[in-house]
Amino acid sequence: MNVYRCRICGDPYLGAERPSHCPFCGAHARHIVPAADYRPVPVGDLSKKSRENLERALELEVGNSTFYRGAAQVADNEEGQALFSALAKVEAEHASVLCKILGVPKPEELFEPGECSPSHKENLAESHKREGRAVQLYTRFLDEATEERVKLVLGAFIEIESDHLGLSE
Repeated sequence: MNVYRCRICGDPYLGAERPSHCPFCGAHARHIVPAADYRPVPVGDLSKKSRENLERALELEVGNSTFYRGAAQVADNEEGQALFSALAKVEAEHASVLCKILGVPKPEELFEPGECSPSHKENLAESHKREGRAVQLYTRFLDEATEERVKLVLGAFIEIESDHLGLSE
């Protein structure tokens, strides 16, 4: 058994080998390192622009997590329930990462079901829109970021949200 850590969320993972994606935040394998090699990237002082962008990203992640929790409750099959539940957990982990960077507590509503359509098909379409919007925003935020930790996290989030686009097709 080996111990690994994700450079994005910092969460530890036990396994025989490194996973293809972080089971908590969805980061790609290149962000998962043996625990002995893990060195957190310090946040430092955030620029006003990065703080504003990360606060907006936090709102987006909380909204997406609550949407997915609601969608999981109305999904019309087990696969849909599992998909939306998994996405809700990943988006909540993204919110947690952003809260750590911003130095703020996790919003209480993060783990509540949010509004969604009663139609599973409509929720899949909405999921696709939400993930596409996240990729666009995070790409812009990455271009505006100056802090190493913010760039690392936003770059990973872009990859992860892009992966989610494929799930909703």
